[in-house]
Amino acid sequence: MTTGDSYGARSGGRVVPAYAFTAGRTRSAGQSQDMPIEALVTATELAGRHSSSLDMEYRSIVELGCQPVSVVEIGAALRVPVGVARVLVSDLANAGYLKVHLPQSDDTDGRPGSEILGRLLDGLRAR
Repeated sequence: MTTGDSYGARSGGRVVPAYAFTAGRTRSAGQSQDMPIEALVTATELAGRHSSSLDMEYRSIVELGCQPVSVVEIGAALRVPVGVARVLVSDLANAGYLKVHLPQSDDTDGRPGSEILGRLLDGLRAR
């Protein structure tokens, strides 16, 4: 995504700067640390019952979450920076619409192992 691109500009949808989705926030209100881009998210039962009342971007994320999807894949699907995707996913998780599945780390430093990163890369290449 180039600096001048906006979500929906290429698909004929709304033309909104990416930072407008988060009102300039870089973190969700309840988020204590950055969510890893390889974290997987899935929609909850609440999402199935109440997602029609959500804004378009949030609804799109909940729909993507019907199957496990990574934060980075959500950013790519919405054509927004991964930081924006993190905030939107965190908002939905805090509201109970999504469950976040953090990757297990192989190292004591908390970083994901090479196996997880390899699977993530394979998944992105497949898209």
